[in-house]
Amino acid sequence: MDQAMAQIHKSHRGELMLQERRHTPKELSDAIPHYIESDMPKQHADFFTGLSYLPLATLDRQGRPWVSLLVTQSDNDPSIGIQVAGRNTTHVVAKTNPNDPFLRAVDQDPASGLEARLFAGVGIDFANRRRNKIAGSIRAASVEDGGKIRLQLLSDQHLGNCPKYITVRNLVHDKRSPEIVHDRFDAPISALPDEAKSVVARASTVFLATKHTSDDTAAGVQTDMGVNHRGGAPGFTRLYEEDDGAQVTTYLVLPDHSGNRFYQSLGNIETDPQVGLVFPDFALGGILYITGDAENLLGDDADALMPRLSLLTRIKVTGAVFVRGGLNLKLASPEQLSPYNPPVKYLRAELEQMGHTIEAHDATIPLTAKLVATKPLSSTISTFEFALSKPIKAPLPGGFGVFGFSDLVDAGYSHMNEANPQLVNEDYVRTWTLSSAPKFDKESNAFRTTNRVSVTVKRKPDGLMSNVLHSNADKLITHKLPVQFKGTGAGFSCFSEAAEGSRPNLPAKMLWIAGGVGITPFMAMWDGIKRVATAYPQHRSIDIVLLFSGRDDDIAVLQHFAEQNGSVSDQVTLRIVAFQSAGENPLAAKSARDGLDATFTDQPLKLEERRMHNADIQSVTHLGMRDVYMCGPEAMMTSTDAALNELGIEEAKRHRETFVF
Repeated sequence: MDQAMAQIHKSHRGELMLQERRHTPKELSDAIPHYIESDMPKQHADFFTGLSYLPLATLDRQGRPWVSLLVTQSDNDPSIGIQVAGRNTTHVVAKTNPNDPFLRAVDQDPASGLEARLFAGVGIDFANRRRNKIAGSIRAASVEDGGKIRLQLLSDQHLGNCPKYITVRNLVHDKRSPEIVHDRFDAPISALPDEAKSVVARASTVFLATKHTSDDTAAGVQTDMGVNHRGGAPGFTRLYEEDDGAQVTTYLVLPDHSGNRFYQSLGNIETDPQVGLVFPDFALGGILYITGDAENLLGDDADALMPRLSLLTRIKVTGAVFVRGGLNLKLASPEQLSPYNPPVKYLRAELEQMGHTIEAHDATIPLTAKLVATKPLSSTISTFEFALSKPIKAPLPGGFGVFGFSDLVDAGYSHMNEANPQLVNEDYVRTWTLSSAPKFDKESNAFRTTNRVSVTVKRKPDGLMSNVLHSNADKLITHKLPVQFKGTGAGFSCFSEAAEGSRPNLPAKMLWIAGGVGITPFMAMWDGIKRVATAYPQHRSIDIVLLFSGRDDDIAVLQHFAEQNGSVSDQVTLRIVAFQSAGENPLAAKSARDGLDATFTDQPLKLEERRMHNADIQSVTHLGMRDVYMCGPEAMMTSTDAALNELGIEEAKRHRETFVF
């Protein structure tokens, strides 16, 4: 490529700013323009010709991007398809629904100030995760009845992309009957219908269209558009609304997953905030088109909206169209999510609604934690005690701590990692329930500040940080290696705050239901109850029933409750029923049962070698009078909720802990 041609694709100030902020190596930043080819490579031409669908975007007369998923195959119309003529001319004959905003934008005059009608697209083959970007201008366009469109595209930008975050799916043509449900193409914006919101909530794929209007053509930076694929676990795009009483404003939040560090789409947003998005519902056939004003949030601003994110994009929706049955494609086989997808990140407001209020510590005084002791509870579960660099006011028992291990194990940037794809987006931050409670101060009627916290962690075969702790505990203790202690949070606790100077409130009767390592918040709650009961031995009676399910020797964690039980006031009673399901280690399972039998000689413990059933919940005495606290795997939580529904336990008496971040 000669120098003049290279300058056509020179990175603009928005891209360069983000590359600098995000530490893109200078040699990569300098090389990016040379990766973008002006002439379409033959392999790209062959690729586009074979596509059955094509995400394509253009601008309407207001300069707003609209992106569509055009269907380029048909069972009965041989004219539909993609043909590449010559080096850079592509003919597209496609079908979409008649209400597609892309059609309406093409039918309008070009955006003000533009000599040519711009387009951008990303060819994508969901069957094999291949994708190639294309951009240029539309030389000719005609829209026919029924949603058929003919396009002549002249492209001058071609770039191959990696397969990360693409959901594998086999799609076939399916002629649907489109029905317009929500049309705010020109009309004033209003709240999205629930059906459209559910498309966002389920989506693992969205296409994002951006634009850059050059004000520096002398430097070789051109006005252009871009379309890119954004993917993740279903629900990775978060949605929230603001209602001022007169109007509902909808916002979409796209977390930034580790990519090639070009920052083309996000760089465009830095200079031109208008964007377009399309959410195809491949399962049900609906399609949601969005246009809006975007902004990138970095650092603390990103973390304030979505904890543990350092870069995200927030879109204020200014136009939207939702068409039920508007996508003429359907799934022919189950979807396969990308192994690179990180877990769904939730908005801070969502976490707070779940009861997870995070209190970060003063960043100007870094707080560290050093491992000082470990206590094995079973073959896979241990308690780890940390000493903090300064005392903290811990959350009420049942709360959590946020630990950062990046100083110990961060391997730096990696674009791809086939051996362990999850490491590409690994932030080395873990949120664990604090499984101990601080001492209780009778004078202030509050739990004291503490510089010691404990977490109880199960080793997972594929768990990065659980294996670091379990395998390297001795080294961490011997070498006194610090990790970051980023903050604490609460929400799931049988304690509730009382008036200043008064004892924390506790329900008189409780049912605790736990599965596996979901026992950890109850360990802290039990410690806290014991400490309060010791300070006030004549306090009103507390009646607790604990139903615990575990595999093999996981039930050995119940030793925690036996060891604490002897010093508790007679006013506090705890009855335990343990359900042990068979696993791969029957000898360890028997040893755990024998150990519990030997320990719980005078205390009420019942062991069952089976799974917990609904009848076990129903048999709990005074069930309707109890506050129910539950924590465990999703399947257990779902079945427990179903049982409580059948038994008529009101929602106000149910308290749940969810592991979502």
